[in-house]
Amino acid sequence: MSVYTTDVLIEGVRRDDVLAWLSDPRNHRVIVEGAWDGLKETGTGCYELDVKSKPRPRVLSYTFDRVDEEHGGRRVHVALAGRHINGKLHYSLRTMKPSTNTLLTIHVDLDGNGYVLLVAEKLGLRERLERGFKAMAENAHREVSKLKP
Repeated sequence: MSVYTTDVLIEGVRRDDVLAWLSDPRNHRVIVEGAWDGLKETGTGCYELDVKSKPRPRVLSYTFDRVDEEHGGRRVHVALAGRHINGKLHYSLRTMKPSTNTLLTIHVDLDGNGYVLLVAEKLGLRERLERGFKAMAENAHREVSKLKP
């Protein structure tokens, strides 16, 4: 299993406002747009992401799943799938000080087919995925920052 994590601090926007924005599957297009090498919308909150990396390009499906408010924090879950790769992505939100600030964490757990994922990551997939998830966090930051009062 491979884990990817990236954080971004959103200043001036409360956690519940960020959660409300992330809870709308239509808003996820602006998060993934430009973060990857290509994008195809297959439904509301569902996308095929082109990932150009060695040893070969891949297509990673991104499917909005659900919102989870059962924990002390707030989470929005997304399913990821591709050739020899399955995974989960979730956006986790925490209130920071002052309470008008929100920490957005993108956490990804990928599970591959044996050594295939490990070898692909060594050949460049890991670096490309890290760049893509970081770009997604920056896109979310840019868009959610527009919610400031």
